[in-house]
Amino acid sequence: METAHLEIHGHTMDMLIDAPGGDGPHPAVLLMFHRGGLDDFTKGRLAALREAGYLACAPDFYHRCPDGYQGGDCKQFLKDSEIIDETRAAADHLRARSDVASDRLLILGHCMGGRMALMGAARVDAGFRGCVVFYGGGMFLSWGDEGEAPFAWIGAIPCPVIGFFGDHDVNPSPEDVNKIDAKLTEAGVPHTFHRYPNVGHGFQNPAHDAPETRAASQDAWAKALDFLGK
Repeated sequence: METAHLEIHGHTMDMLIDAPGGDGPHPAVLLMFHRGGLDDFTKGRLAALREAGYLACAPDFYHRCPDGYQGGDCKQFLKDSEIIDETRAAADHLRARSDVASDRLLILGHCMGGRMALMGAARVDAGFRGCVVFYGGGMFLSWGDEGEAPFAWIGAIPCPVIGFFGDHDVNPSPEDVNKIDAKLTEAGVPHTFHRYPNVGHGFQNPAHDAPETRAASQDAWAKALDFLGK
């Protein structure tokens, strides 16, 4: 695993990159991290994507976080306009790498990263071939009080979307998922949503180890890899 350093708007944003062996070019996945940031879960997802043959990159969107804060506490300082700019810069960085197939770029995220994946697919013209969302919440709120929430933009997503949600979740709730589903349907965005009746939020995280949670996690990851492969 390597760390790339991206200069954007006077700040340095680190990005963890896990690449398969060989020169490539490899298909690439832009991994939008969950509330925990660049933690063991995120690094595990990078490794899992690399093992599946993808060059995986996780930008550190918390790089603007003030001193004294860490992990999920940094979420409060995120702004949608900055996330969009930084997603665009990360995608441009990937497409410029010689070991990346620039026409095979995908975006994937968990929890708040699922929200950011939908937002990035809608607002960043990077030629994304697909968008994978694991229980992306907060779709109806603007981060940074900058205007519209991501829900208003998702009808512009130009690529297929696949989503995975637990029916015991409250953010997004089943009703929230229904609204997102209806919005994508109305806009003609190709999408497939998988719902798991016996699990709640964060079921991909190994910290949630009930049998039904593990079953949902394994099923969702297999379906996600199949989608990416297509």
